Amino acid sequence: MTAVPFPEIPRRVREPIILLGAGRSGTTLLGDLFSGHPDVAFWGEPRPIWMHGNAYRRDHLLRAEHLTARIARYIDRRFGEFLEASGKSRFAEKTPSNCLRIDFIRALYPDAKFVHVIRDGRAVVRSMVEIRKRGANAGLLRLRFRETPVSDWPAYFPLFLRTVWRTGVLGKPNVYWGTEPPGWRDWLSLPPHIMSARQWKALVTCSLEDGRALSPDRYLEMRFEDLLSDPKAKLAQLLDFTGLADRDGFFEAALERIDRDMVRPWSSTLTAQQEEEVARELEPLLGELGYGQERDDA
Repeated sequence: MTAVPFPEIPRRVREPIILLGAGRSGTTLLGDLFSGHPDVAFWGEPRPIWMHGNAYRRDHLLRAEHLTARIARYIDRRFGEFLEASGKSRFAEKTPSNCLRIDFIRALYPDAKFVHVIRDGRAVVRSMVEIRKRGANAGLLRLRFRETPVSDWPAYFPLFLRTVWRTGVLGKPNVYWGTEPPGWRDWLSLPPHIMSARQWKALVTCSLEDGRALSPDRYLEMRFEDLLSDPKAKLAQLLDFTGLADRDGFFEAALERIDRDMVRPWSSTLTAQQEEEVARELEPLLGELGYGQERDDA
């Protein structure tokens, strides 16, 4: 497939705000904050829309060559309709698998603003292991199917049946949860904490490599822990980076929504041996991101 040059695509959406982050990294909190801005129409995880035309791929990685004119028109039309219906001027979204799609998104939206939320990988693994034990969310599954084009339904139907049967009928945890980087099938026989550690490392590494190749006005990294510890400074940085104004008391309202007590010990659900195994899996990336052994927060 051939990537579509920007001038050939009449777009409804300009300067979309793309929140990047591995699952359980704090993008939901950031998305909630953006959704409270009077100029922002926020859509939480429109995954089927990003995958339209590529739904049958074996993983979630998308590069510029996976974008066609038809796919570009479809994605922009869906996001544009959402934006226009909201009466807002800016579109924002968060989808964990977009960690693997910066190149793809820029082929469609070269003016996109990427905010990469990074959280201590050990805390992410703890949270992922916990959420993997939960049953299927019927309401969320119905929403995903409504968002999915009918032409893509056959690609998702086997996954839907497996999820409902395994978690809803058999009461067993999902075999795999979350974004599927290249090679994810090779992890299925691994313990959940190792599987989750490899997923986090793959997603963060891909976002770092692709994001840091962009100019500073297009890509911003923000540690989740720093947002919680110094919300005033980090919110000001986000407004400046995205070009949003502090209107209608947004800044003060956002500060009130940030719960500093969200920082909790990451090791609460992992044994000492599992902690050591996760740390080995995630080094040296943890150290490079500033998460030393003394950090024990989430």
